[in-house]
Amino acid sequence: MSTTILEFSSEEVMKIEAILMDSDADDALKFFKEVIKPKLRSKRSNELDMNKSTGVMT
Repeated sequence: MSTTILEFSSEEVMKIEAILMDSDADDALKFFKEVIKPKLRSKRSNELDMNKSTGVMT
C-alpha cells in the first residue's frame, strides 16, 4: 500500500480541530464526504490505470 499525503487549508485545519473538540460525528462525516473524499480521489486520479483511456485516439 502506498502513502498518500493530503494538504489542508488553514480553514480546513480549524474545522478538523473543532470536530475533534466537539466530538460531533455528523459534522465529521460531512467533512469526510465534502473535503477528504475529493482530496483522496484527486490524488488517485494521477496514478496510471491500464483500464483508463488516455483520450488519445490510436
